[in-house]
Formats: sequence, structure tokens, C-alpha cells
Amino acid sequence: MKAPDNWKDLCEHLTGMFGIDVDLNGVLFLVGIRERGLTFQNFSKEEKLNLINLGSCTLYHEMGLIESCGNDAEGWPVFRQKALAPVIAEELKLKTLQDCALRYFKKVFDGEV
Repeated sequence: MKAPDNWKDLCEHLTGMFGIDVDLNGVLFLVGIRERGLTFQNFSKEEKLNLINLGSCTLYHEMGLIESCGNDAEGWPVFRQKALAPVIAEELKLKTLQDCALRYFKKVFDGEV
């Protein structure tokens, strides 16, 4: 299957695949689920927030803003901010996360991840 080329198409495609309204948090949630090796299921509010955070960290890691430090005792990936990571304006951060998500799912759809 060909990966969507833009943010709107990615959100629409993932909405169709999973039957949920997908926005940035939804995309981050799905990245977190995938990175954690879980299946799509009902999660508690705390679990959803943890998965969204994992999705964010995964994309920030791909941007080179944070680094992986291994896993904690429960098997969750641990990240830390690089010492000289730049401060990014909120609007640019959202656009950057969207661009990273597009690249991430391109790899997923192309079978590279």
C-alpha cells in the first residue's frame, strides 16, 4: 500500500483503518501503540497519555532532539533531551511533528519499520 503524501490524507487514512477520528494526538497515540508492540484496544486515560508521550518521544528522537536511554523496569522506552536541543515555537513544533509522522508512516507502509 502506498503511504499518504500529506498530513490530511494520513489522518483520513488512519481514521478509515482504525475507525477513530485521528488528529495529531491520535497519530501520536498510534505511533506509541506500534512502538510499544501493542494492538489497538481499549486503554485507560493514563495508558493513552503514556502512549501519546511515547509517540511524541519517538518522533522527537527521529528529529534528533532527544536520545534513547534504553528501557525502564516495565519495558517502556526511556528518553532524555539532548543538552543543546533547540527551543521550538509551538506552531513549528506541530508542523515538525506532522512532517515526522508522515515520514514515520511512510516507512511503516513501505515495510521499512
